[in-house]
Amino acid sequence: MSSHVDQELALRARVLLAGSEPPTPWQAYWAHRLLAGDNPVVHLPKLALAAIELTRHYPVLLRRDLQLGLMAEALAVAAAIPADDPFRPEALRQIRKAYAEQAVRLGIHPHPEAI
Repeated sequence: MSSHVDQELALRARVLLAGSEPPTPWQAYWAHRLLAGDNPVVHLPKLALAAIELTRHYPVLLRRDLQLGLMAEALAVAAAIPADDPFRPEALRQIRKAYAEQAVRLGIHPHPEAI
């Protein structure tokens, strides 16, 4: 993919997130995933929360394998938040809370202590 296409996609993602209407769960997940490479401090915590939120929505709601994959991705993303990020403790608190609540709904072992 060319850098022009990458820049165009990044711009679209930023516009989507800054728009007057909140993005759909799919859009938020896609945008934060795309932008996390350029600005991990801002987008990694939001990507983890977006992945957890997406497990509640159609069609992921119908696919347990996708739900479990997104939950695992949320833990991996949370673990990747830089240790020197001053907002990391609060971000991890929010991610652990969202993860634990959704894990109970999905009937999986909540192990957010892994992050």
